[in-house]
Amino acid sequence: MISKKCDYALRAMLELALREGKGPVTIGDIARARNIPARFLEAILRQLKQAGLAESARGKEGGYFLPKSARDLPVAAVLEIFSERISHKRHSPHDDVFAALWIEADEAVQAVYRRVTFGELAENEIRRHHAEAGNFSI
Repeated sequence: MISKKCDYALRAMLELALREGKGPVTIGDIARARNIPARFLEAILRQLKQAGLAESARGKEGGYFLPKSARDLPVAAVLEIFSERISHKRHSPHDDVFAALWIEADEAVQAVYRRVTFGELAENEIRRHHAEAGNFSI
C-alpha cells in the first residue's frame, strides 16, 4: 500500500512532468491541479528537491521544476525517497514453500517502477485527457 504522502509526491512529480519546459510551477498551482493539500506539498517538494528530483527558483516567477527530463526520472526514484517498497513477501515461517514466488513477484514489480518514467506517465495523461475531451455525442 502506498502512503498518502508518497501518493502526493507521485502526483506532484506528474504535474511537474506535464509542465516540463514551461517554467517554474508554484506550489499553489500544483496543489490545485493535482488536488494535494498545499501545506503537505511544501514539505514533499522540499524532500524531492533534496533528493535531486525537483529544483526551485525564487522570486515573482518562481516555483518548482524538473532538473532533468521527465523521461529520465523513473517512478522508483520517488518510491525510494518515501521508503515505499511494495512487497509481496510474507512474514510467516509457513510461507517457505512460496518464498521464491514472492521474491520473483517483488522483483517484477520493482522492475516496472524502475522502467516507467514520469515522461511516459505525462504522455499517457495527455492522451487520456484528449480521448476524454474528444469523446462526446449529440
